[in-house]
Amino acid sequence: MTFFRLDAIKKVAIGNTEKQYAKYVGYHEKFDQHLWGVSTGPDHNLDHIEMTIHHGPGEEFILQRLEREKRHGHIEIIDEHTCKFVADVYDASEMLPWLRTFIGRIVDLQCSSQFVVKTFYEDLERMNAMYGGDNDAVQ
Repeated sequence: MTFFRLDAIKKVAIGNTEKQYAKYVGYHEKFDQHLWGVSTGPDHNLDHIEMTIHHGPGEEFILQRLEREKRHGHIEIIDEHTCKFVADVYDASEMLPWLRTFIGRIVDLQCSSQFVVKTFYEDLERMNAMYGGDNDAVQ
């Protein structure tokens, strides 16, 4: 599978009808089972990612949000206030912006791609250096 930006297409011409269209639809459906964004990573291998999050009483909307926003994977309920999101995706680094939206709730983040985990925690350290670091700050 190859992705092309629509704004990069200069010209379109009518061609022959694909005789094996259903075969390619099948390829797409199988491929899409692990695609988070548009990247398949450099080697087309799957990254396994697990994010454990904690939500307080009355914050059931967090579970609803996880269910609504996840593109693939599943949610495991650990206890009344803790759940784990688990997925196998082609390029887990594409998930970083979404993962960051759960900062403050993430109890544990594990990924077979150490780049993803390292980037996530380095970003937290940079944010802390820019905006935090004061032990007396409101939490």
